[in-house]
Amino acid sequence: MPIMLPPKARADVARARKDETFAKLDWLGVWAVSLGFCAINLAGITYFLAGDNVGASLILVGVATIIAVVLCLGSEPQKSK
Repeated sequence: MPIMLPPKARADVARARKDETFAKLDWLGVWAVSLGFCAINLAGITYFLAGDNVGASLILVGVATIIAVVLCLGSEPQKSK
């Protein structure tokens, strides 16, 4: 017959897993994705409401450049084994 753990022990295990998940989350990647979604929305507004396809493309290229620069310069170099 299996021995059931008390409810408090299970809550502690769930809390440890939650803390571990937040520690593994790549916040720079989340920032890049959110900035990309904002750029798509701004470019859509520019294209459909103002009819400016050049401005929309400049918004997308500008944000892609910002993301590329931050991802290249902001990440720590990988250590070789």
